[in-house]
Amino acid sequence: MKNIILVGIMGCGKTTISKLLSEKLKMPVIDMDEYLEKKYQCTIPDMFAISEEYFRDRESEACLDMAKLDGYIISTGGGVVKRKENRDILKQAGTVFYIDRPLDNIVSDVETAHRPLLKDGPQKLYQLYDERHELYLDSCHYHVDNDGTLDDIVNKIVEDIIENMNAIIEKRAGKYDYEIADVYQSSVTSHLQKDGVHPDSQGQQIIADLVCKEYEK
Repeated sequence: MKNIILVGIMGCGKTTISKLLSEKLKMPVIDMDEYLEKKYQCTIPDMFAISEEYFRDRESEACLDMAKLDGYIISTGGGVVKRKENRDILKQAGTVFYIDRPLDNIVSDVETAHRPLLKDGPQKLYQLYDERHELYLDSCHYHVDNDGTLDDIVNKIVEDIIENMNAIIEKRAGKYDYEIADVYQSSVTSHLQKDGVHPDSQGQQIIADLVCKEYEK
């Protein structure tokens, strides 16, 4: 199964949304910043203290690690899109959603003390957005506005996934019949259940839609 990958400026809601998606779809979630800190036994601020390039090199290595995963929801760091190699890797590793939240909303609740790039004040956020907005657009398959409730954006992401995969099923209907898709879905679901994962009805639908992307090959 393909991964669901979230990109966007710091404070846009990636971490919270990834956890909600994980609960809804019964898929494991991984936060890239947490992954980096655990892998290198060093906090993000401490990596930046060495140099931003030091951190970005390790972030690129983490992108390669993420590309080896299947069936995960991945929450990325805000600056992962700065390197084209990262953007290309992530787009190949799964379906990428750009979470675009109004900056004024972010400024009102983000804790700058824990954001190395905002140590000079929240105005830096507007600068970063101007620098990265086009990069986020270049990196994503879907651009989603986070200007409503959390339930709104989670449901929108789920709807986008279903719509996209249903289109693939229809496109390939002449070559692959629905019986094959049903057998494939049952096989994947059975495998998940052996691992203690029991998708609900909507999770089952998402699994079916995600695995059908294999038919594009």
